[in-house]
Amino acid sequence: MAAPSLLRGGLRRLFTGLFGTGWASPPTRALREVMEVTEGNTTTIEGRIIEDAQAPAPPNPSGQCPICRWNLKHKYDYVDVLLLSQFIRSDGGMLPRRITGLCLEEHKKIAVCVQMAHRAGLLPNHRPPLPEGHIPKKHKLNREIPPRFPSCFIQTTHLCSWSLGILFFVQDPAILKGASRALR
Repeated sequence: MAAPSLLRGGLRRLFTGLFGTGWASPPTRALREVMEVTEGNTTTIEGRIIEDAQAPAPPNPSGQCPICRWNLKHKYDYVDVLLLSQFIRSDGGMLPRRITGLCLEEHKKIAVCVQMAHRAGLLPNHRPPLPEGHIPKKHKLNREIPPRFPSCFIQTTHLCSWSLGILFFVQDPAILKGASRALR
């Protein structure tokens, strides 16, 4: 009874050793330079691994997060989508702080910038899939007319004008005649 389990355990270790860890592992992935050496009638082609250049050191290595380390604290905005896309998931949500390594202050700033970039339409490829028949909610912006005022339109009887937050109705036929000609 114990012998088959030991045999299975031994085979599992053997196959794990062969295929999982060391013997059949693929070679390291690095840049290689193809060298062609011709000696008499023999041509030897070999790939030599090129050493990677050292990454530049950040200007502030004692910084708490990547943004603080590279002195980018007040140098980004919602239009810097290349910077913002490093901190968001494929569906447009923010990655958690434990993954990004951002401090609390910069995480909040990045979250606000991501939200503003979404609303501005700068991240069109980072949208969650919507269920069928779902109509997305339109966000209210500060520049929209408040709902207590009627929408402005031009007819033959009224001309509405929105200026400095005050709604004016113009009913003079001469002004209406000139406005309707100007809009055609």
